[in-house]
Amino acid sequence: MPITKNKEETATFAKKIAQKIQNGGVVCLFGDLGTGKTTFTKGLAEYFGIDRIKIKSPTYTYIRKHATKNDQNIYHIDLYRLSYIDELLLGEINELLENPNDIIIIEWADRMEEYLPENRINIYLEYIDEKRRSIKVV
Repeated sequence: MPITKNKEETATFAKKIAQKIQNGGVVCLFGDLGTGKTTFTKGLAEYFGIDRIKIKSPTYTYIRKHATKNDQNIYHIDLYRLSYIDELLLGEINELLENPNDIIIIEWADRMEEYLPENRINIYLEYIDEKRRSIKVV
């Protein structure tokens, strides 16, 4: 299990995962608050030509859309504020999942675990100390 020592290493690791989903895919991020889910998302998006500064947790809107340099869409979903997912939001997410060319990143994916697609990459981030994080890819 890799251990990153700073935000840059976490973002660099995310870029390696991004190579696996160049043609579309779903990345589900699991981990407690402060484990680096958004940092991971920034690194992944940067691989696709999106400026890191544009990646913010969409906590109050749930979903943010970004266009990549290859005319793909990246949907950044953050479910932090939810204790469960309602039918309306689930329907919207399922609609996004219908396009296999898009890239979907779901922070706090445990909030909708029973509805996640089978074909996905799960990333488990764990806090070790103020700077270090362990990352498990399943």
